[in-house]
Amino acid sequence: MRVFIIFFVFLLFVQETTASSLSKETYKLDGKAITYHYTSGRSYHVKFTPKGISYQYLTGTSPSSWWGPFPYTAFEVYPNVYMVSWYEKGYGDHVTLLIDFNKKILYGSALIVTKEKNILHFHGARIEKVK
Repeated sequence: MRVFIIFFVFLLFVQETTASSLSKETYKLDGKAITYHYTSGRSYHVKFTPKGISYQYLTGTSPSSWWGPFPYTAFEVYPNVYMVSWYEKGYGDHVTLLIDFNKKILYGSALIVTKEKNILHFHGARIEKVK
């Protein structure tokens, strides 16, 4: 399912692609921090560093707690538009973000693993702050 979602998002943004024209992995996000609010009501503060991505779940039970850093992979699919993915080792969560700094929007897809069940997160968000 996750692979299908990622493939579908790429189809929306890539018109004619050959293997040689695919984006290379980038670290341009290192040093950036963003705060965003999903349509589902969840809010996050995320920062990118050479050690990985770290985040605060602002609408969770411990909004001052930081999770991470988790190694991430990013591609700049268009100028200022990034596809980012990471795996939260030790927790089992898989997260993929499509971040559009031009429009200040973000789309997130995640499989969140809990003791009770797995939760599929698939929502859009407004980027509130970029540093």
